[in-house]
Amino acid sequence: MKNQLIFGFIITCIWFLSACKKDEKNSNLIEDSSLAYFPIDSGLTRYYQIDSVYWDEFAHIRDTINYQLKEVIAGSFIDLEGRKVQRIERFKLNLQGQWIIFSVGTSYRNHQKAESVENNVRILKLVFPATLGISWNGNIYNFKNPQCFEYLSVGVPDTTEFYQLHETIKVQEDNEPSNNISDLYGEERYAKNIGMYYRIISDLKFQPSVPPNKDTIAGYIYTEKLTAYTP
Repeated sequence: MKNQLIFGFIITCIWFLSACKKDEKNSNLIEDSSLAYFPIDSGLTRYYQIDSVYWDEFAHIRDTINYQLKEVIAGSFIDLEGRKVQRIERFKLNLQGQWIIFSVGTSYRNHQKAESVENNVRILKLVFPATLGISWNGNIYNFKNPQCFEYLSVGVPDTTEFYQLHETIKVQEDNEPSNNISDLYGEERYAKNIGMYYRIISDLKFQPSVPPNKDTIAGYIYTEKLTAYTP
């Protein structure tokens, strides 16, 4: 009888350890599914169509800029905080069809967050797990005013003029509520195993009047649209 009890205890322990490992594996799968919106694989290359327009009705100014951008995860290194970060190289396509490097930044991802350094400004891009309605301060690591980032959609399909994407997230980046004078707004969208595929930043100025109207007298709109990528 004693031997049977000991044998039963051993079997129970083996089953319990097996169940724990299975639960841990499933937990990692769920976590990895969320992390896939911000891939950090060296060699991943994304191509974007960049369009920006600035106008001022009073000054009779209207400037439009269009160009192709290539963004490459060009390896990784250990930063001053002891973290493994990715080197991000960005290139512009010139009139001769050559890719000319114009900026270098970094990205970093762990199990809780994803960061990006652009123009020497460190931004908290995403928090994990990606959950609808979760918000955070995107400027928590820099000198700028607090900026509320929020998940507007998680795990939904999206269609662009170049791709049909099965699982995406949408992040709103809003500095302040719109009013009758100005409206500053930002939005980024990410797809699993690709990363950011769409970005828009708009800063609009309105004509003050009574009653208020929404006719813009000046503004700036910048967009990035993914046109191709290679893993």
